[in-house]
Amino acid sequence: MNAPLIVLFALLQVADGVVTYLGLSFAEVDEVNPVLNVVAEVFGLGWTITLLKLVGLAFIAFLYFDRRKMKSRWITAMLASAVSFYSWVVTNNVMLVAAG
Repeated sequence: MNAPLIVLFALLQVADGVVTYLGLSFAEVDEVNPVLNVVAEVFGLGWTITLLKLVGLAFIAFLYFDRRKMKSRWITAMLASAVSFYSWVVTNNVMLVAAG
């Protein structure tokens, strides 16, 4: 059960990066993540989003390759919660970009 959740979470990370870049580059959408704002001023928007998402994907890859040790239902519940939350984040970002 954990493997599909981990893969879906990774796909949502990628989708969030793409939608965030499009929204900040081509639509009049403001970023609410202060870390992204500060780092983007130094390295530029594209590099910053790529860097932050690669860090997130590295953590997700660790989860994926270590998934057989995750026996607890709490871990599955946390993964399901993370996927649900990030689904909302990506959906919200898509709606903001489409409206902007």
